[in-house]
Amino acid sequence: MSETIHDIDEIKRVLRGLGVPVNGKWEESEERKVESPLLERQRSMLEKAKGLLEHQLEQDQRTVAKLHADVARLKHGGGS
Repeated sequence: MSETIHDIDEIKRVLRGLGVPVNGKWEESEERKVESPLLERQRSMLEKAKGLLEHQLEQDQRTVAKLHADVARLKHGGGS
């Protein structure tokens, strides 16, 4: 039984160190940076998506500019 009590005390000590309430209220803890592999993958994928969308936007803007020029040429009876 004393091993169990010792284990519980150790668990409480670790939890207190993390700021987890052991006696019903939150304790103060040190701020630390936590890295999440899931969030890092999401961030990487979002950066790639951003690059693809920016590239697509540039392409679409060039296409629109070309189409505007084509429309203006057609309105004035011009050919190619």
